[in-house]
Amino acid sequence: MNRFHTFLRTHRPLCVGYECLRWSKHKLLPFLDAATPVWYGFDKRPTQGATETLPITSSWYHISRPIYLHENVYYNLDNALAATPRVKGFAFVFFMGIGDYLYTTPVLEALKKKYPQLPFYGYVGAGFDRNNSPLVGKLLEQNPHFEKVFYFEGVRHPLIWQNYDYSAALKEVPDGFLVIPVYYQYGTHIKHRVLSLFDTFGLPAPAEIPTPKMYFPQEMAAPVQAYLETARQQAAGKKGIVFLQLDSRGSNYTYPHMKELVNGLVKQGYFIMSVTKGGPAENPDYLEIDIKKLSINQTWQLLATLKHEFPLYVIAVNSVFWAASAGLQLPNLGLQHWIDKKVHNLWYPNIEVVTDYLYPLLPREKQILAPAASYTRHNQKIIDYKPEWVLRWFIEKWGEPPLPTPAANDEPTRPLRYTHEGHR
Repeated sequence: MNRFHTFLRTHRPLCVGYECLRWSKHKLLPFLDAATPVWYGFDKRPTQGATETLPITSSWYHISRPIYLHENVYYNLDNALAATPRVKGFAFVFFMGIGDYLYTTPVLEALKKKYPQLPFYGYVGAGFDRNNSPLVGKLLEQNPHFEKVFYFEGVRHPLIWQNYDYSAALKEVPDGFLVIPVYYQYGTHIKHRVLSLFDTFGLPAPAEIPTPKMYFPQEMAAPVQAYLETARQQAAGKKGIVFLQLDSRGSNYTYPHMKELVNGLVKQGYFIMSVTKGGPAENPDYLEIDIKKLSINQTWQLLATLKHEFPLYVIAVNSVFWAASAGLQLPNLGLQHWIDKKVHNLWYPNIEVVTDYLYPLLPREKQILAPAASYTRHNQKIIDYKPEWVLRWFIEKWGEPPLPTPAANDEPTRPLRYTHEGHR
């Protein structure tokens, strides 16, 4: 990365101005763009079976220019294989979070089924930032479709997340491997992120949106076994287990009422497990997962085992466990703690969405409209749902008789009633 781009990245207003000018030039003078190889195109799908007209040099095997605002890259890997026998494998570049990675897993599986003869290598950003988690690499190491996983020092663009610098990864990719950054579109015009990924890679759209694929080692690690035995003992005789993930790295949010919510669920007869800190450590019916002892994949393996032994539920803010709960096929009371009109990109049918804003692109019966009395303002953008209301919605969805109505001063103007069929 040259000094000019480094300077822009550290001065966001200048970066915004530069990217807008670059985009305007692109729109006004599109003929200045260089031609791309037959196997990828910017904002256009490469023609199937197109004949290559560009020289097949080392730069042919990777994308050679940054992405413009709101631009997407479309791939046609069949064209690459037809153009040259020198394609020896695929090097997928990941610069994303764990939840983002889960949405890619059905596409990666479909690609491996289509190209079983080629090795898949994974290249993962090595640093934590708002977009990226190097823990994606640990998940890829468990993914049976990948032969090798590497890490690179990448830099996140402050404005266009796809414009991360993966030049360090290029130095490690073997000759003859296509370098394929894993991109997707994300917006109100997109039906779902998984469908966007299938479209990006030129694969037929599935009839139903596939849930994330999870891969666990055959041998359960000792820390997982220890937590499993503890949970079995403490959850015995309970109505079930409620798993909590109430913090989000992307929105820099942690739910502030952990103790009250946990104690309320315990009083209703449930055993509580959580990866979010702040619960009542003194409560014997509460188990906090130490993420320093269990990797995220081991936590999922723990839940995948417990769900065959206990009724198991999830309460999660919009973060990694929305996708994870779908992959584990667990009912999820999803707390949408800020207004995101693109949330349908991330939703699965196992999630009952608690929201203070009705989303027209989500099924109405899957939305629990939260009255103003049910939350307080966390900041200008984010809200905190009151624990008594979260408990009420959970019990009315999956528990026994409805809880008593909250105090009169907490009542909405019009009483609300929620059933297993949805909001009425």
